[in-house]
Amino acid sequence: MATEQKIAFLQGCQSAIPISLGYIPVAIAFGMTTTSAGLPEWVVIAMSLLIYAGASQFLLFASIMSGASVMAVVGLCALLDSRHLLYAPLMKRHLKSGQGMVWIAPLITDEVFATAMTKLDTVTHQKPWLAGLAIISWVSWWGGTLLGVYGGKLLANYPLMSAMMNFAFLALFVSLSTHLIIKESKFYPAFIGAVVVALLCIWLGLDEPALLIASFFGIIIHLLINQFKKPNV
Repeated sequence: MATEQKIAFLQGCQSAIPISLGYIPVAIAFGMTTTSAGLPEWVVIAMSLLIYAGASQFLLFASIMSGASVMAVVGLCALLDSRHLLYAPLMKRHLKSGQGMVWIAPLITDEVFATAMTKLDTVTHQKPWLAGLAIISWVSWWGGTLLGVYGGKLLANYPLMSAMMNFAFLALFVSLSTHLIIKESKFYPAFIGAVVVALLCIWLGLDEPALLIASFFGIIIHLLINQFKKPNV
């Protein structure tokens, strides 16, 4: 059994490789940007170790540089990351047992969630597999931050490289989400609903929060559909 769990853990680590390839360049860009703006190196590294939320970290950095109040920064980051509250009900449906998995919760990012949703049903030993997936993804993020903090200056003279690193994070999430939608037809209604909401937000001039609002609506649509499909006892 121990050998099978070790194999499952290594398979989870392997599944995290595509995520890591997307995280590392974005984390390097984060480390480069924040340290070049004057933030202490230890603060930047601590953000990636403890906060571990790419969009929120960039938002936190922008808020600090703009002189925003502490309450405003906390409120914005909480709103941006509140979508994670909806991940648990969806993942629970695919877990054979959630016992002993609480510590993994802080390491569940959008990309880890998307990967887990596509593969959990086919995994026998889910706990070690999910642990490998989450840990390697987390290590790649703060490892990339370290590279950005201490070695990113070497890339500062290459604007094209910086632009590619900023695009990698978005491209990774889109590719994982697309794979999930193509593989699972049950997500079609949620995807279509999210697209409609996003387009409506853009039409109303709400370009910046469009993705966040559409994500919420997509998850809510999927939860409601699953609730209505449940047989009455």
